[in-house]
Amino acid sequence: MTCTIISTGDELNIACKNENELPYPEIKAKLREKIWELYCKGYDSFWINCEYGVPLWCGEIISALAMYNDIELNIAMPYEEQSTNWVEEHRDRFFKIHAESDNVDIISHQYTDNCYELADEHMIDNSDLLLVIGITSNCYGASYAKGRGVKLDNFNIFSENY
Repeated sequence: MTCTIISTGDELNIACKNENELPYPEIKAKLREKIWELYCKGYDSFWINCEYGVPLWCGEIISALAMYNDIELNIAMPYEEQSTNWVEEHRDRFFKIHAESDNVDIISHQYTDNCYELADEHMIDNSDLLLVIGITSNCYGASYAKGRGVKLDNFNIFSENY
């Protein structure tokens, strides 16, 4: 079975920006546990858009799990130059995940106002489950998944402490 993972972007609102400090290790541990739980339930193929934050972290987690388990990582890249303006460290991580993935689909050659929504649609159309990481599942992907009959799971890993 296939699962798409998207984020509402709540991780970008955390005051601390150093991924080595709290709360990031806790957040990543919760993501790892959730992905492992889904894998144990039969989800062995995952889609992400590899955007910085939760999607990139999930890509790193899935890539690490794939070293010892039969897990597939697929990326729907919203547009070709997605990581152009990222800091070098994040861009290097982005390209490492791309190199380790099983499949990369480029949705748009150039940035457009709806390239992220098109990437979400592409991933959801190829999935059995949409996992929304964030405080609320009120996002475009969630409403699109409901309309397509794809199961929806909202996973709020962000607390008021962050």
